[in-house]
Amino acid sequence: MLRVAKVRRAGHAYYLEVAGNGAGTGIEAPGVWLGTGAPALGLRGEVDGDALGAVLAGDDPVTSHRLGRFHDRVTVAGFDLSFCAPKSVSMLHALGPTEIADDVRAAHEAAVDAALDYVERRAVAVRRPALGRLVPVEAQAVASAGFVHRVSRALDPHLHSHVVMANLGRGPEGTYSALDGRGLYAHRSAADALYHAQLRHELTTRLGVAWEPLRHGRADVSGISTEARLAFSQRGAAIAEHVAARGLGGPRARAIASHVTRPERDPHRSIEDLRPEWKSRAQALGLGPAELGAVVDRVPRRGGSGLDHTYGEVVAGALARRGETVSRRDVVEAWCGALAQGAPAAAVEEAADRLLESMPPIEAHRGRIESRGVGERRHVVGGREVNRHRDELEQLLAARGMELAPGPGRGVGRGRSEDLGLGFG
Repeated sequence: MLRVAKVRRAGHAYYLEVAGNGAGTGIEAPGVWLGTGAPALGLRGEVDGDALGAVLAGDDPVTSHRLGRFHDRVTVAGFDLSFCAPKSVSMLHALGPTEIADDVRAAHEAAVDAALDYVERRAVAVRRPALGRLVPVEAQAVASAGFVHRVSRALDPHLHSHVVMANLGRGPEGTYSALDGRGLYAHRSAADALYHAQLRHELTTRLGVAWEPLRHGRADVSGISTEARLAFSQRGAAIAEHVAARGLGGPRARAIASHVTRPERDPHRSIEDLRPEWKSRAQALGLGPAELGAVVDRVPRRGGSGLDHTYGEVVAGALARRGETVSRRDVVEAWCGALAQGAPAAAVEEAADRLLESMPPIEAHRGRIESRGVGERRHVVGGREVNRHRDELEQLLAARGMELAPGPGRGVGRGRSEDLGLGFG
């Protein structure tokens, strides 16, 4: 799942050091300004350390004037949104020839852009008073800096991006304030699902890769074995060992273990230094140049959306089995979890809106205007209508190598991809 972490003041120094935007060694590419909000503050192209520090402090990066009357009271400078490629994609990027690595990186960056576009339009909000209470409203001029990293702290291939979003937005009336961070957490599952759907679409289109069965909205590239992926997942192994040794389980235990076992990253070891060792390890696992070459062009390289609208029945059936009401972000996530080869994020959102047209809002939300962040309406799932066609749905799923997960769930409204009711074998 997309990790959303709070960035404290001066906490951006690490990104600048590793990326070479500051006084560091620059083993990764310099950061760049992302999204639609940065240009409103005069921020374009490569990230400048002083400009990023100013925005995170709540100052105009051009004039140095304070943005927001009460920003001195804000303790959270920004939010780090971490978009991580599946391990097999990271390995293809790290071990493949230059032309393949370039396509993988371009696909990853396109997927990050698509997910960030969703976050800006649907998740980011500021709070303003209305009818005696604070409500989320549109946030403008939200600046984000993107840093692409290719190596994990355990020095394994790990293609991921840190999108550092300043905790500062301009409301419709023109004044600046801190963001309503609840929206980022509420939409993180949908944003993560859109990133992976766009990534699968990009790599299928650019390289013709095939995909293993989806699990919780993610999939690995066919042709890179589980054994090889585990051998290049030392961080995951350390977390699993820490949790198992204490008899723990669940996402919270894994999150704590991630922090406890987290090593300091060596900012002087570059991917060029590590690649010979990686290739030697991969060769020993039966993943040499010939095997890597066989990963591409397993399916036709294609354009278009790749979105099969007959999956709407699958998505509706999954939603109906797992909860009585859903929000738009739940439907977006469910759509992504039903698309084996992915699809453009824009096409997924369009399909989600079409499906929502058949789901009336709950009585309390009738006439309510859809708003940003946590202000989405909830809709009633047409469970009875869908369940009348249960056998047809299960046959349709079986033809695609999927099945409806049995038993009642806690409802998709809690934002967990594993609660969507789609099981993949």
